[in-house]
Amino acid sequence: MPDLRLIATDIDGTLANAQGALTPFTLRVLRALLDEGVPVTLVTGYNPWPARRYVDAIGRGVRAIALNGIFLLENGEVHEGKFLDPQVVRAAAALMSAQGYTPLVYGADGITRYWPGPDESLRHVRNLIATRPYQPYEAVESFEALFAVRPAQVSVCDTEGRCAQLYAALEAAVGECAYVVFLPGTRAWVEVNHAEARKDIALLALAARLGAAPAEIVYFGDSLNDLPVFKVLPHAVAMGNACPEVKSLAWRIAPTNDEDGVAQVLVELFGLG
Repeated sequence: MPDLRLIATDIDGTLANAQGALTPFTLRVLRALLDEGVPVTLVTGYNPWPARRYVDAIGRGVRAIALNGIFLLENGEVHEGKFLDPQVVRAAAALMSAQGYTPLVYGADGITRYWPGPDESLRHVRNLIATRPYQPYEAVESFEALFAVRPAQVSVCDTEGRCAQLYAALEAAVGECAYVVFLPGTRAWVEVNHAEARKDIALLALAARLGAAPAEIVYFGDSLNDLPVFKVLPHAVAMGNACPEVKSLAWRIAPTNDEDGVAQVLVELFGLG
């Protein structure tokens, strides 16, 4: 059994079940490990608003790397990482709008601004907003108003097929100077981040500060934005519901997120009763 000193896990499709909830069993396991002094870090593509809800549910001591590494939630504070070049944000948002999508720009003030696109695209944004009443969104009246404050990320929420098409176009247009992420699913995403705003870079930087070597980290994930982590950590665990690309790089396979897969593996690895 490896000597593990840091637990890191994705949230959506991994730690949380299909309803987006953390079960009592999962919460008990995480709290027991935190109480024993084992650091736990959530590593997510979520922005700080939904990420903070999971941090609050788990309680004292847990950290969260949000927006794939653009932000770090630690000790009740939100710390900024690397933001996109504003010109890259503009280029990506212009391409999204030109191709019939609604660009979402997350600003340094925590507000997501969007310039409404065609009805088909806007419907997905409205559905997203309806599920996140705790997060501020602002419809703007012009393209320029998207950049009223310093932009951290630009993204699109749409169907999986449309996001896959947009991902290819964005990768060709800005892929050399940004980290473009495609997240398939019922609610699919394409995100454009700073080139170094990646889960692996942010996690390894935090681990170094906490005194944990890469071989001492156990990581859980399920989706394509987890691939960079799986490529650099020897103890990366794929969920039973993970995409094939993630499973192919996994140290081991956990039960699904609807079976408390993360908690089950942690009980085994850390010998919890």
